[in-house]
Amino acid sequence: MISRKFDRPALEAMLAELHPKLHRYCARMAGSVIDGEDIVQETLLKALQAVDGSMAVERPEQWLFRIAHN
Repeated sequence: MISRKFDRPALEAMLAELHPKLHRYCARMAGSVIDGEDIVQETLLKALQAVDGSMAVERPEQWLFRIAHN
């Protein structure tokens, strides 16, 4: 498994890349594009708050989608 440490700029770049895919997932989960965007915003905020220089995430995309799902 690939483990990756994130600093804030690296996380922001990953989040920008995954935003459209995450939004589609959240919109389907919520049943509404608008509610999906709210979930995306909450997810991005939680991800940014969780990261620090020593954090290692084995599967970054799955980690982000798990935050959204919860």
